[in-house]
Amino acid sequence: MTRGRIDQLLAAAHTGDATGGAALALAARLQAEGYEANVFALSVDEELSEQVRPIDELPESSSSGTTILHFNVPSPLNDVLVSRDGRRLIVYHNLTPPELLLPHCPEIAQLTALGRQQLQELAVSGAVDLAIGVSRYNTTDLDETGFAATTTLPLPIDLTSLSGPTNPVLEADLGRTPMPTFVTVGRVAPNKRIEDFIKIAAYYLRYVSPEARFLIVGGTRGLESYLDALVELHGELALDGRVAFTGKVSLLDLITYYRNATAYVCTSGHEGFCAPLLEAMSAGVPIVARPAAAIPETLGTAGVLVDSDDPAVWAEMLSLVVGEPQLRASLAAAGRRRVRYFDTDAVLDEWVAVLGSGTRP
Repeated sequence: MTRGRIDQLLAAAHTGDATGGAALALAARLQAEGYEANVFALSVDEELSEQVRPIDELPESSSSGTTILHFNVPSPLNDVLVSRDGRRLIVYHNLTPPELLLPHCPEIAQLTALGRQQLQELAVSGAVDLAIGVSRYNTTDLDETGFAATTTLPLPIDLTSLSGPTNPVLEADLGRTPMPTFVTVGRVAPNKRIEDFIKIAAYYLRYVSPEARFLIVGGTRGLESYLDALVELHGELALDGRVAFTGKVSLLDLITYYRNATAYVCTSGHEGFCAPLLEAMSAGVPIVARPAAAIPETLGTAGVLVDSDDPAVWAEMLSLVVGEPQLRASLAAAGRRRVRYFDTDAVLDEWVAVLGSGTRP
């Protein structure tokens, strides 16, 4: 006999995506606690087909069950959630403000605007028994949107995979030309302000030292127009292979880039949580970041915050990180301490406590 059924709904389940990874980690923990727990999605990457079921396999709801919608894009799942019996929850991963996307990705901007409308409709409907933000920043958004009951729970992210082996071929390639290496990780989207990363690189290579590499690690699918603009900027600044786009990479390559990084550089202008910060901290990589949205909350005191749009300010800070081994060691140690706050088992304990304690009003 199970303790009950908890169904999680995703618009899409993509390999390496923090939202899907969190849903799967939660499902596994709930199953271990005696719940019948499954994850369903409108679209599922083939690699996840044994872990995530298609939405048309979602069973009928019951008054004793719980349905959780992970909300980060607009989708028909809003209607599915509202129609379900039992307890109804959303987990809010945030929506990129449309104005940050409009110049390069107007279609995606329209989608996020629709998502904002759907979020408002969910709040007004009164159908959501609890709205969970994965950061206080997100929960504030939920409160302002009008949800009656909200709480904050950190995103459960399994970082153990990052302790695995590196790619020996890539390791050797990076080792052939040893130099300070600065990385940024994530989808190459306009809200990440990758153009700032490129401008920082240009200033650093021109005025600080020509011996450095800047790596933009992340996928570009559906963001080709933004990538074209970045490539054009790369050419205008006369940059070469020391500033490179890797595209989406394997886990082995990701581990290799983190292990060889001198610093992680986060120029993003909007994040609802920013999982790569946890990855960098767990790998002992010093972090230099913009204090935008949820970034200061996730980072705590474990990195350097640069509240400036001037590439020179960023480049000089990176120069300081390179030139001061004691500072690097201090930042790395602070990151490792901070990431313990997001210990997966402890975070999942919080989720199980919240999911197990509530009943539908």
